[in-house]
Amino acid sequence: MANLQVRDTVFCRFIGTESNLLEIFNAIRHTHYTDSSKVLITTLAGSFYSNIKNDISFMLDALIMMLIEHQSTLNPNMPVRLLGYVDELFKRYIEPEKRKIYSTELIKLPAPEFYVFYDGEDTSFEHKELRLSDAFKTPSDKLELVVHVYNLATGKNEDLKKICRPLREYSIFSNHYKLLRKQGLDIDEAVRDTIRYCIDNDVMKNYLLHNESEVIDMFGFEWNEKEEREALLEAGETRGRLNSVRELLSDGLITLEALKASGRYSPEELAVIAKP
Repeated sequence: MANLQVRDTVFCRFIGTESNLLEIFNAIRHTHYTDSSKVLITTLAGSFYSNIKNDISFMLDALIMMLIEHQSTLNPNMPVRLLGYVDELFKRYIEPEKRKIYSTELIKLPAPEFYVFYDGEDTSFEHKELRLSDAFKTPSDKLELVVHVYNLATGKNEDLKKICRPLREYSIFSNHYKLLRKQGLDIDEAVRDTIRYCIDNDVMKNYLLHNESEVIDMFGFEWNEKEEREALLEAGETRGRLNSVRELLSDGLITLEALKASGRYSPEELAVIAKP
């Protein structure tokens, strides 16, 4: 595997260059910056003092700090995760002036923005906002962090992809791969065929020509891990559901005959439910 100890994905490697990040910045904020040397990549890769790692973060002219995460499975906890990332980034930003934090002089910070680019199977949305306050046990407006989630599925956010070449090309790569998987190709075969398709159609061409074996390793590992995680989650949900039914059965609130008659449970599941 190609350097999989860190959180490398094809998305992060392809998107995470100064020129590509500048294009994303311009597309999202409707600006027209042209000098990629103004982009300072600040991605957290872990250190001796902190093991915090994020996907991509960068600053433009030290005015805006943009944090970008890539996901193939929706995670409602992204606001609190990103809160941890931006806290670490701010600590590092003020490190040269950390003594001033106790003075009367205000330390100026780059304004943070938070984005998730999603390329999973859920096509029910185009854009959504995740808010830190949604997780609070009681309503509060004292602390907020808003994450903008953009769906990269075919037919979603086409206007954004039209003006942002890196997102458009990555979405073509990802969506072609998903199409091949639905057609029954295994992971490695789907990745290799997707690479050939993209090179032939001038999509991520330069990157893929120079990093083909690495892409096969990273993308295969990423999707193997995703599918294994989803299978484990589904298995856990099934066990939880069957345990709940077992409790109802043991409490005398339902009968095994009624469960059989319902047709909702397989013989194997009924055996688990009936087990003492």
